[in-house]
Amino acid sequence: MKLAATEFSDYALIWWNKYQREKTRYEEPMVEFWIEMKRIMRKRYIPASYNWDLQLKLQRMTQGNKSVEEYFKEMEVTMIRAGMNEENEEIMARFLNGLNYDIRDVVELQEYVDIEDLLHKANQVEQQLRRKGIIRKSSNNNNNSN
Repeated sequence: MKLAATEFSDYALIWWNKYQREKTRYEEPMVEFWIEMKRIMRKRYIPASYNWDLQLKLQRMTQGNKSVEEYFKEMEVTMIRAGMNEENEEIMARFLNGLNYDIRDVVELQEYVDIEDLLHKANQVEQQLRRKGIIRKSSNNNNNSN
């Protein structure tokens, strides 16, 4: 916890020092543990709508002009930030639903058992379509219509 506080700069450092001084002034226990510090910092710096915004972003996320790998990484990072712990099947459904139509149509016909397998197959299809010149740049602008 103390090591993390040494990395604060500018306003965050000033705010944290003030917060600690107020704890001392009111004879409240000092922040000693990382989990407590994280809770305090999130309360101060992360808007209440943050998780809701991440959930909406995930619901609307599609591949668009991104590669399959870029789309997957964005989805995975957003899920981690939202603290989501979905089952393998839910993750696969979310990923598959957001893929561009030309990739999704082929991948849906394949067998896959986990997200890594699905990602590998989607990458293969994307490479094949790219070699054939079939990939359209924005084939999934409104993916949620199907």
